[in-house]
Amino acid sequence: MNKSLKAGNSTAEGIAILAIIAVIMLATFKGTPNSTAKPSNTSDSATGNTSSKTENLAVNNSSYAKSISLNTGNARSAYQPYEEYISIYNKSREPISITNWQLKNSKSKRAYDFGGTLRYFPSDIAIIGQAALFISPNSLNTLQNIVLKPGETAVITTGSVGSQSPYKIVSFKENICSGYLEDLPEYTFTPSLTRNCPRPANESGVNNLDTECRKFIERLASCYTPKFNTLDKDGGICSNCVDDKPLSSSCVAFIKNRFNYGSCIAYHVGDKDFADRTWRIFLGKGWEMWANKYETVSLLDQFGRLVVEKTY
Repeated sequence: MNKSLKAGNSTAEGIAILAIIAVIMLATFKGTPNSTAKPSNTSDSATGNTSSKTENLAVNNSSYAKSISLNTGNARSAYQPYEEYISIYNKSREPISITNWQLKNSKSKRAYDFGGTLRYFPSDIAIIGQAALFISPNSLNTLQNIVLKPGETAVITTGSVGSQSPYKIVSFKENICSGYLEDLPEYTFTPSLTRNCPRPANESGVNNLDTECRKFIERLASCYTPKFNTLDKDGGICSNCVDDKPLSSSCVAFIKNRFNYGSCIAYHVGDKDFADRTWRIFLGKGWEMWANKYETVSLLDQFGRLVVEKTY
């Protein structure tokens, strides 16, 4: 009887031990994946992607992002590259060099239908180059990096100015003589150049001219280049006429020497208020860069980091 009880107790203890072992094994089996898996907030799909996105965001954001604003100008409506433009503005308190910055459209994100097949093309990229402080009257333009001072604007035209005569037009900074270029029929600038030329009657030497000459000059518009060797009242060529007005030889010589773009540069390039606050940049593209719809204009710095972009 005692042996049976002992045997029964041994059997019960054995069963209990087996049950405990089974429970431990089951818990271990269930716990194994959890012990090797990462928490849900640091999983491969979450941690890896989130970290990558954070890193990319840091890389792609330029240090100039808060310093530059962008205006899409007439990009939505213009078709011709020589008139299509956007503009950027330095709203910071520090000068910023924008030479070697890039402009990029979103062509790669738009599908184009070719015979029923949708195709994608790489985005167009244009690099902002250098510019002259002013257009040289003798076409010897000296280029330098484009530095936007605080409050300055850069008007960036997709194409270039078609006519290169009488002056070779490159990217340049507007000044108090630029209005003479705007006034010439050979050129078309979009938007128009600032007309802020010195007033003709205020030019030095005017007070020493004869009365008729002074009266004529006082009526001259700023930024206007007079015409010489025009016709007199009888239809003949008048060598001493300016805009059909007969004047003294000394007067004609003075006007011819003073009131044109080249002379304005020569006499005023050293003025303290010579330079304006707008740069005119020509990318030289032969085609439209900005689409009329579904476009994103992206401005990248010299390292390819995003400065600012506008979508329309």
